[in-house]
Amino acid sequence: VPPSRPASAGLVVLFVLLAASSLVACGSSEESAAPPTTILAVATTTVSPADARSDFVSEVAGSAPILEGLSDQDLGCVADRLLEDLDPAEVVTLTRNGPRPDQATLAVDALRSCGLILDVVALGLQQAIDADPDAPPVEATCILEGIADEDLVPYLEARFEHGFVELDDDEADILLEDTPIMANTMRCSTLALFGQVDVEAPPVCTGLAYRMGDMMAELLAMGETPTDGPDLSILTGVFAATDAIFAWLADEVPPELRDDAVLVRDTTSRIGALMAEGFAKVAAADPGDEEAAMTAFLSVMARVSAEMESSASAVEASTERLRGYLVATCGESVLTLFELLSGVGATT
Repeated sequence: VPPSRPASAGLVVLFVLLAASSLVACGSSEESAAPPTTILAVATTTVSPADARSDFVSEVAGSAPILEGLSDQDLGCVADRLLEDLDPAEVVTLTRNGPRPDQATLAVDALRSCGLILDVVALGLQQAIDADPDAPPVEATCILEGIADEDLVPYLEARFEHGFVELDDDEADILLEDTPIMANTMRCSTLALFGQVDVEAPPVCTGLAYRMGDMMAELLAMGETPTDGPDLSILTGVFAATDAIFAWLADEVPPELRDDAVLVRDTTSRIGALMAEGFAKVAAADPGDEEAAMTAFLSVMARVSAEMESSASAVEASTERLRGYLVATCGESVLTLFELLSGVGATT
């Protein structure tokens, strides 16, 4: 069965949803709406810009806890930006109840003009990670590496406008899929889970963690399989990515395992070459022909099976010894590497 998009990709959606939820929830549901008396008081009381600004700085964190990590100066900047487009009474109402859907762009623009988009999301990410006992100890700065304001603005605007985007809602994936945040989450989660790399981790574990993180990010960037048949480009990509890891690993294992590592490396490299060769012919003939793709897949796998038949037992034994060493040395997260290969029949 060809590998599909890694399930843990949804982790980043969870983190970003939580990052934005406290910021906007106060105006996004009936539960969070302020009591009518509060709204009436705002509507019938004259409020000065200075009072509205002061109220925003001192009170908004109460309804949006994520903002409590921002300085008074930062909050004052947001209030000033809001006051350029809203009456003071409207700013007080927004402070209490959150932005209305028609104020979504205005709210995000205020954060952006004050240079706070990344700060707010980083605060939310870290709060979500720290509050979840099952979450890997990922640093928000790792997930947001290489992320710019414009990467997050469309999502935040949708979050403000609609109040929520379900975790399994395609809209969240669509709004974030072209940003580095998905790949970063794969890489950072791998690093965190993979022995939580520290100064005492064996060099082989540290190096393997980084390479596996990059591999998962590359596979994620390939996208999901668009049809019910095998995605030939992803299958080829799996072997290209794992081949690079095993090529590196052959020089990093203890001497007694070097022959095993070399055999696994050469085997994955050969299978990858056979797949690339066979699938390239299909792509050149008719890349949209699913039946041809399936035929090519079966043909390539039959050729792989025939060519590797004589060494199958040796490869399986070497793979098991290599797997055992890495699990004992670095932890069970290394199994992902071998599961990818067994999923396409390379090590079984």
